[in-house]
Amino acid sequence: MFSSIKLRPTQLVALSFTLITMIGAALLALPVSSKSGKATGFFDSLFTSASAVTVTGLSSVDTQTHWSIIGHVIIAVLVQIGGFGIVGFASLLGFLVEGRISLQGRISAISESSATSQPDIKRLLKNIALLMLFFEFVLFLFLFLRFIFEYSYSVQNALGQGIFHSITVFNQAGFALYSDSLTRFAGDPWILLPILGISFLAGLGFPVLVEIRDRLRLRILSAIRRSPNFSLPAHWSLNSRIVLWASFTLLAVGGLAITGWEWWNPETLGPLSVADKFTQGFFLSGMTRSTGLNTIDTGSLDSGTWLIMDVLMFIGGGSASTAGGIKLGTFVVLVFVIFTEIRGESSVNIGNRRLPRSMQRQAFTIFFLYLVVVISSTILLLFTTTFNLDQLLFEVISAAGTVGLTTGITPDLPGHAKFLLSLLMLFGRLGPILVATSMALKVIRRNFEYPVEKPLIG
Repeated sequence: MFSSIKLRPTQLVALSFTLITMIGAALLALPVSSKSGKATGFFDSLFTSASAVTVTGLSSVDTQTHWSIIGHVIIAVLVQIGGFGIVGFASLLGFLVEGRISLQGRISAISESSATSQPDIKRLLKNIALLMLFFEFVLFLFLFLRFIFEYSYSVQNALGQGIFHSITVFNQAGFALYSDSLTRFAGDPWILLPILGISFLAGLGFPVLVEIRDRLRLRILSAIRRSPNFSLPAHWSLNSRIVLWASFTLLAVGGLAITGWEWWNPETLGPLSVADKFTQGFFLSGMTRSTGLNTIDTGSLDSGTWLIMDVLMFIGGGSASTAGGIKLGTFVVLVFVIFTEIRGESSVNIGNRRLPRSMQRQAFTIFFLYLVVVISSTILLLFTTTFNLDQLLFEVISAAGTVGLTTGITPDLPGHAKFLLSLLMLFGRLGPILVATSMALKVIRRNFEYPVEKPLIG
């Protein structure tokens, strides 16, 4: 009976992530997963599992004190599975969308035993895994050596801490093995800068990382062999240009805005030196884009800073990355659509490239879908909890953007609110991918058109 059921690629991905989340929740609910040796409640285990699989990092219990070593291993494995699954599928969507039929056939082949007949897909997924492991290993080396020589950790402890945090940082999951996140390392640039750097690279997305890698490889070969055969392409791809410019811009603007707003706050940046203020502000700006780690108490931030972070979390990172949000490409396309309308031009152009109308519709669809989900969820929690609008809006956007930052109210949320945030985390990871896939694979063409009539706008 089950062999006759055929799932679409979008249904298969959604079902897979949901199934992994439920399995993770069952494992985390076991007594052996907690330090107390007692079973963890359903909502807390489900919430943590959903947060790990969707590489969010929100936690309704203290990650350091509640979970045992086995629990920490389960969380790290779920983060790695969730990160690779998201990057793998999103990259397939970006690289294979050459035709609707061929894309559907190739994606469906991944879920079947005949996937070995797709060498290109296997090579693509292999490259994704190698890139992920490479960057995780680089960060692990920084953390491992720093923990041993500066903080006198034992080799076993430094090994565990380094592996766990390298996995969570590259996969943009805000889990940390410290109750205060990374607050204890606030003055240590040898910890913060590698984390910020790897997090920034992870947020660019696999296609951009591949282009950077290929260009560096060609440049090195050209320098070694001094051969014109290794000349670099004249221009970066449009996707890479969008993601790189937007990433650096948002990091800079967000860092300056957060630093300026918190400059005199005695509970956050106020007591720090000028250099430390900028370091903490820019680090928080980078973490807000999706990683979700923090070196200052986010619950003590000004409400204006929360609003700045809301915007950054809502935008997120690059497509085909482990970052969340509506994605940088969506945001940039919307900005250029607005500028085009203001200028009165007939087509949307970025650089020397014209954007198809289907991409503009897709960007508006994802933006509007996110906006409706965030607003409706916030209103629902306002009516059913005792927390204020600023706190709940921050929590909802953090969950939907799979960021993992919190104002500190997550452990105190009632069961239904934790369940809603779990659904928001799943939506945040699957929503843009499923919308993009469904729009790429299914287009209804009419053989006729209705008469034109223009309603009033504005």
